[in-house]
Amino acid sequence: MSVDDKSNFEPCKDMAYECLKFGDDQQELVRVDSYIQGADKLRQDAISRNSFAVADSFYPGVRMNITDAYIVGLVRNFQTIITEFFGLDLRRIKTAASKFSIVTSRPQELKPMQRIPHFDAPSRNSLAVIHYLCDAPDSGTAFYRHNSTGYEYINEGRFGEYEKSLVERFKDPAQHPHGYICADTEEYSQIASSTAVHNRLLMYRGSSLHSGIIRPDYNFDPSPETGRLTITSFIEFS
Repeated sequence: MSVDDKSNFEPCKDMAYECLKFGDDQQELVRVDSYIQGADKLRQDAISRNSFAVADSFYPGVRMNITDAYIVGLVRNFQTIITEFFGLDLRRIKTAASKFSIVTSRPQELKPMQRIPHFDAPSRNSLAVIHYLCDAPDSGTAFYRHNSTGYEYINEGRFGEYEKSLVERFKDPAQHPHGYICADTEEYSQIASSTAVHNRLLMYRGSSLHSGIIRPDYNFDPSPETGRLTITSFIEFS
């Protein structure tokens, strides 16, 4: 059976999901376990092709293309949640893309902005999705509040103040954070988290401040067979 076969992207019969809200801003988060039937086939596709390359974006690691059938299936499977829980119009999807992804950048290789929580777009009209194709109980994804502004997400109206705060924060190189953020710091408070479980999926707004949970003992394994293999997706609405 081809990895493009539609049955690979059908939800598992025992799929379970929760629609959650977290933080002071009551941001939306969907957590899905036992997501799709073809998770193992997708993992094998990543292992067999293994043509990962350094990401040409903010992502601290390597990425590889995935079949377009994946994002088509994702939107189809979550159309009701996207419209009713997130309040977004499927007819207004502007871009939608997915990639196989593995975190491989070591702490000393990170740029300053990669050492703090990030947002994928300063807009509430976007969704970010991470689908774990590995079991990594010491890893996962965490969400944060910026303490000095109180912001838990960044949109157009908040961007200027947040940027000003970061510029002030990074003026002194001696005060730059070191490595990946993990739990609370002086500048950020962790407000929600989820561990990496094979075939678990998280969907949230791209404006949410978040970061991968990359602990000091993480091994930065670039292999799709033994590393922190995920599929990351981004959907932007007009």
